[in-house]
Amino acid sequence: MLAVLALVSACVEADTDRGKDRDRGAQAGERAPSSKAATSPRIPSGTDLPGSSVAVDFARDGSGFALLAECGKTRCRQRVAVLDKGSDAWRLGRSPLADVTVEHGITATLRVLEPGRALITEGVWPPPDRTWFTSDGGRHWRQGFARPSGTTPVLPEGVPLFEDCTRMDQEGNNCAHARVLTVLPATGEFRVLATQPPLKPPIIPAGQIKDLVFASGRDPRSGRVALAVSEDGGRSWRLSRPTGTGESVWALRVTGTGKVLYAAEPGELPDEENVKNGLLALHRSTDGGGTWERVWEHRKGVDPRSLLGPPIAAADGSLTIHGEDGVWRSTDGGRSFARHGNSGGMSGWVTTTGLGYLWGDSFGAGSWRLSTDGVHWTRFELGKGT
Repeated sequence: MLAVLALVSACVEADTDRGKDRDRGAQAGERAPSSKAATSPRIPSGTDLPGSSVAVDFARDGSGFALLAECGKTRCRQRVAVLDKGSDAWRLGRSPLADVTVEHGITATLRVLEPGRALITEGVWPPPDRTWFTSDGGRHWRQGFARPSGTTPVLPEGVPLFEDCTRMDQEGNNCAHARVLTVLPATGEFRVLATQPPLKPPIIPAGQIKDLVFASGRDPRSGRVALAVSEDGGRSWRLSRPTGTGESVWALRVTGTGKVLYAAEPGELPDEENVKNGLLALHRSTDGGGTWERVWEHRKGVDPRSLLGPPIAAADGSLTIHGEDGVWRSTDGGRSFARHGNSGGMSGWVTTTGLGYLWGDSFGAGSWRLSTDGVHWTRFELGKGT
């Protein structure tokens, strides 16, 4: 949600320095393509698409969907673009989303479930949300709700965990109780995972690396933030406890290459009021989350102090963090970091897709990069920007 809001903020507020910051962020996380970059798929640009691209997701076969926002002074028209497998161009699909006021902003989120199948969630607060599902590449959409109907014993292949907020706090501002669920790719319907992770709620998704599925919640014994991991698609779970997690940790977020895993602790920094997306600590595991080593922790004034999306664990052994003040790279297992290139300022937001890591710029300019290995990147542009 924060990524969407950061991108859409450019629809309503001019930023005279965004071009410079965007270029610095792009240069910081990107290496020049090489002959070994054949594993990075080619994604065509779509600069003729209307408005600004605010969300993008891909299936494993290289097809994808994008949400676009064409904003005027008072209203934004929400559109959908589709990339079919093997196509050289994006096309506009039918959009199920109504126009919104600029004051309301763009809150919808997008998830590709399988080739040609995607789910758009309204993103209102408080939940539950309305949803729209397509099984024919955005030509038709069926409205539903994020409220689950029934259970399922296992995660469908390639479909991630989702969060289901079942109770709000007394103020109505945050979720007090959450569980994990999934989506059936054939219908777009939500199902509660029959065997929930052995954690105290709120329980939320924490990442998926190959056959390992992670959820974050509270350790039933200590009450501290901990992980649960499944190796059989959510049929069974085991506890995974990084040591020394702090009291102000929001949740844990896991990334990795399969052989090496990292668990990041995003949270509120105790002495850095100007940092919104704080990074408290990093943990490293080489045994599938059985044990963790605390390799890095926050110290006042020492970067990286923030985290915008999951760290990028690359095939060359490096670990890259995009933050509020540039891009930071480690070559010693996350124990130390150096500023990458000439990066500075907001450095874009990282998400994961069925194809790999996806980077989007922080200012709604429509610049994106995709990588299957965290080393080689394919760059593409979507929309006219803002």
